[in-house]
Amino acid sequence: MTEKRILIIEDELIVAENIAAVLEAQGYSIAGIADRSTTALTLFRETKPHLIICDIHIKGKLNGIETAKAITALEPVPFLYLTAYADEVTLNEAATTDFEAYLLKPFVPAQLTVAVKLAFERFYIKHPQRVKLVPPGKRELEILELVASGKSSGEIAELLFLSIHTVNTHRKNLMNKYDAQSSAELIALAIKQGWIS
Repeated sequence: MTEKRILIIEDELIVAENIAAVLEAQGYSIAGIADRSTTALTLFRETKPHLIICDIHIKGKLNGIETAKAITALEPVPFLYLTAYADEVTLNEAATTDFEAYLLKPFVPAQLTVAVKLAFERFYIKHPQRVKLVPPGKRELEILELVASGKSSGEIAELLFLSIHTVNTHRKNLMNKYDAQSSAELIALAIKQGWIS
């Protein structure tokens, strides 16, 4: 997974922005910030985040736990609860969902980043088919299609009006980006992902 997008569901903007800043400093990408369930569901559909950090008491008709249930009904995704509530009723309600961590506010940045890292590792080891790969860019896709058709770097360079060095750089970047050991493995992955036919 080259990019890790996180959706933050938190109705206190200052807290949400603080969470975002901590995560961005660790190299994560913020898919969006939602203060209520309706916004969260819309952002989830639009951005397809890889992980969600959710407060329990948020604005709107659904609380954070009900929002987690609504989102995971659409597609399984790892959840972390980050809340000020640790009473038995809230904990029992949270226990009815499949979450990766339950953190209490005020949070410690190091604690949050460790919980996020472990949540990614635990969830995507349990569900390897859920790993979402970022598709290649337009130029990368053109090169990939030509490699799949059996063209050499020299032929690709001529067809796309590029230098052989540029084509080879794109090919090397593609191999690194998708952790492929050979062109054949890269092409097989591209076909499996539906990027090329």
